[in-house]
Amino acid sequence: MSEASPGSPNGFDEKCRALIKRIRRGIADVNGLLTENEVFVSRTRDVGVISAEKAIEYGLTGPMLRATGVQYDLRKDDPYSIYDRFDFDVPVGTTGDCFDRYYVRLEEMRQSLRIVEQALDQMPKSGPLMPEKMPRMLRIPASECYMRTENPRGEYGIYLVSKGCNKPYRLKMRSPSFCNLMALREMTIGEYVADAVIILGSTDIVLCEVDR
Repeated sequence: MSEASPGSPNGFDEKCRALIKRIRRGIADVNGLLTENEVFVSRTRDVGVISAEKAIEYGLTGPMLRATGVQYDLRKDDPYSIYDRFDFDVPVGTTGDCFDRYYVRLEEMRQSLRIVEQALDQMPKSGPLMPEKMPRMLRIPASECYMRTENPRGEYGIYLVSKGCNKPYRLKMRSPSFCNLMALREMTIGEYVADAVIILGSTDIVLCEVDR
């Protein structure tokens, strides 16, 4: 396998850093437009509230859980990959309402940029881009395992059972969107019908992921 040329291929590093600046400006624009906007705050503050205890009961993870004040992030609490090399904060809310869910996500975008910048700083400037012998098809030894990662919508888990073939014998995916959607009824009880749309939007679900 040939070595990559010194520096990032095709100016990858420079392009990423330029994009980071643009995204950071975009986050600042959203913050200035919404965070202290009286109309937005009045339509989201104390709307769709869920307590930390109820959030845990429903299996909520990610921003949905952290908005209730629970500081839980797999990248900190159960580090995987190279997340233990990065310095970043875990934003949390206080009341678990629509506003907190919005603001936690806004802050998480800032933290994501910090992570990307650190990754760029630590990225090797040269070396092979791919393993020398990359198999076209993976064969997992006969075993079973559960792997989970921190995704934008929460904890994404995969439980896999292998019999040593190139296809899993059993496969189960744990979708954060499915768990987050289950709490919708809890968050809409006692609210106006018009608020139901805002509450549903604040859960940030992906319907095709729910079907898993």
